[in-house]
This record gives sequence, structure tokens and C-alpha cells, in this order.
Amino acid sequence: MNTVFGGVLVAASAFAPAAAQPGAQALTGPVLYCFVSPNEQPPVGNFGRCTSFYPASSYTAEFEIRNLPAGAYSYVWTTELGLVLPCTTSRCSQRYRGGMAISDIVNVTYTNLATGEAKTLSRSLAINGPF
Repeated sequence: MNTVFGGVLVAASAFAPAAAQPGAQALTGPVLYCFVSPNEQPPVGNFGRCTSFYPASSYTAEFEIRNLPAGAYSYVWTTELGLVLPCTTSRCSQRYRGGMAISDIVNVTYTNLATGEAKTLSRSLAINGPF
């Protein structure tokens, strides 16, 4: 039993924010913040909280690229199913229906318009169920 419990602790610490882990350094590169509301828990630093078990008829997930270097960028937001979201800035909102378990992955590809370099960030979200 201790082995399983220890494994859960190790797995949980792998997903904890860097600031919460002893000896971890602060993130310096871009991260994709996510917060699902309504939510009974507060957001956690630059990561937010991309889960909610709060009972509601609908949910809104707010995404934002944080720690992005200064510059001019274009943005393409997509879902796990390849749907293109109608967002054109470093922020995007997505609504989800309540009353069921939902999981999704939201991706944003941002392109530096001066250099043409493109990078993608992704976040998984879970509403009323596991990832």
C-alpha cells in the first residue's frame, strides 16, 4: 500500500507548479495559463487551474500566454479535435456545457512576425472528471 501511495505522491509532484517544488527555478519562458470557472479553487500562479468540479450548467475556460517576449505575434488557437477557435490575440475563451465530464486540449501556435519562428503551447482541461 505504501508503494502505491508513494507513486501517487511522485506523480502528483510531477504536475505541481515549479514554484511549489523545493529547489525549482521560476519559469522564464512562455506558459499557457488556464482557468476554468466557476471553480471552488483559486488559480495557481502562471498556470491557473484548468480543472473544475464545481456544479454548473456551463463553464468558461480562459487561456492566456504569459511570459511572452516583447514583439509582434500572430496566434492560431485550436482544440484537440482540430477546431479553430475565433481568437486572434494572446488570450482566448472557450465555453463548455455543464452536467457531464469533459476533457479537452487547447493549443495555441504563436508566430513571431519579425523572425517567422512559430511555437506551440498546449493545456489539457478537465471538467467534472479526470484528464
